[in-house]
Amino acid sequence: MFKKVTAFAAVAVLSCSAAFGAEFTVSNQFPPSHHISKAIHVFADKVVELSGGKLKVNVADSGSLYNDSQILEAVQDGLVEVGLVGTYKWGGMVPAADVFDLPFLFVDLSSPEKFLNAGAADILDAEFNKKGVKNLFWVDYGFIQMWNNVRPLHSPKDFEGLTMRSYSAGDSITLTALGAAPTQISSAEMYMAIQNGTVKGATTGMPAAVSRKIYEVCKYLTIANYSTAQFSVQANLDWWNGLDADSQEAILEAGKVAEKWLRGAVAESEGAAEKIVRDAGLEVNTLTADERAQMVAATKSVWDAYVARAGETGQKLVDLSHKVFD
Repeated sequence: MFKKVTAFAAVAVLSCSAAFGAEFTVSNQFPPSHHISKAIHVFADKVVELSGGKLKVNVADSGSLYNDSQILEAVQDGLVEVGLVGTYKWGGMVPAADVFDLPFLFVDLSSPEKFLNAGAADILDAEFNKKGVKNLFWVDYGFIQMWNNVRPLHSPKDFEGLTMRSYSAGDSITLTALGAAPTQISSAEMYMAIQNGTVKGATTGMPAAVSRKIYEVCKYLTIANYSTAQFSVQANLDWWNGLDADSQEAILEAGKVAEKWLRGAVAESEGAAEKIVRDAGLEVNTLTADERAQMVAATKSVWDAYVARAGETGQKLVDLSHKVFD
């Protein structure tokens, strides 16, 4: 059913593209007001500018073409030229892409850029190429933090018996390793689940917690920077290979501009959200170096399982992370 519906949508999109010649569409799941959407529009405008108007970019926001469960297949099948893809969607086909789910991989907001620029971007793009996709630019989302209404979380023992909302299978594995009892719950249901006691806490990003008003139903925030949700803007490889060199260069340069713009927006959004949380009266604690070390040790099994699943490519990425951050 998906392919029938998406094939129809693709015909409409590609017919429109044919009418303009050098025109392509970016499918985006976020609403226009989200900073990721704004970054994609920065990219689109920059492509037009750098190509001297040779290229035209349409941005389909709010999942109006494909939602997050459809977009990867749509890009692979050429139903849309370009789309925003969460790296967690690649786990089944490219297990190495789950590297961003590893707990405590990154230290601060500058870490993803350092890791990607050190070689991780090239390693992962090579894997995506094997599956018919070209990575155009990376899309930082920000850090995942830990929220609850029972007690401050300073060490693994504080997680024992604590029921917590998780946002993914990888997140659940990490919470289990720390001693918590995780339950996957959508972001839309998170507030109610905490309010009615289904869970006592949650893992989610700071800006997301503010937009969902999670601070109203939690007493404690632990700033752990323990994981990051990473996205990327990706293109169908056959479409990409059909572009001339000047068009490819314009698109990649526009991607660099969008990456830089977004990282600034993420930092601003994180800072503004933290102020709202503190003003709301939550007890906020940031992990000390010793506390972080305890949690790293408690979640070593998650890293080991990742390498076992992702093989040689996963090991390369883990070795690279140690080289960059240790």
